[in-house]
Amino acid sequence: MKKIVAMILSLALLLGCAAGFAEAEEKAVLGTVNVNGVYKIQGKIPEGYQLAILNQTSTNIVCMLMPQENTKPTVTVSVAFAEDWADVERLNDVPEEELAEIEASFVMEDEVKIEYRETGLGTKLMVVTEAAGDTDFVDIYTIYKGFEHEFVMTPGAEPLTEEHIQMLIDFITGIDFVEA
Repeated sequence: MKKIVAMILSLALLLGCAAGFAEAEEKAVLGTVNVNGVYKIQGKIPEGYQLAILNQTSTNIVCMLMPQENTKPTVTVSVAFAEDWADVERLNDVPEEELAEIEASFVMEDEVKIEYRETGLGTKLMVVTEAAGDTDFVDIYTIYKGFEHEFVMTPGAEPLTEEHIQMLIDFITGIDFVEA
């Protein structure tokens, strides 16, 4: 009798643990993009979004974080090999004068504000936002293993808010570049 009770309690604990792990797994939906077999970009997909790969070649990937609600912004992600950066491990390794040239390419077109952040593993991110009026876009740029990565957020049915921008920054600072 004691063995039966012990088995029932063990089974109940086991099912409780399994349910807890399943719930944790549902909350941590990971998106992974394989970059030409060189490395993977992996991160937790923001709540209310799904990852869709639109086009992938040996030198270029275009994908989107698509919202489930049309009021939320869309994020277009492009990853492209750049011969100029073929020997550059990360944006962190770009000399200051060349970093200034990259910044100038963003400033040419619009009045923008540029600031820097880092991913969880220390890869430098250039965050470009419009400086005047309503924010029509947020562009986050980095380099990893010779590939340029650009994450462009554009508004949905509603204008971009600081909350939207912070969601994108949190998503990108939480991604990892994982060796393949």
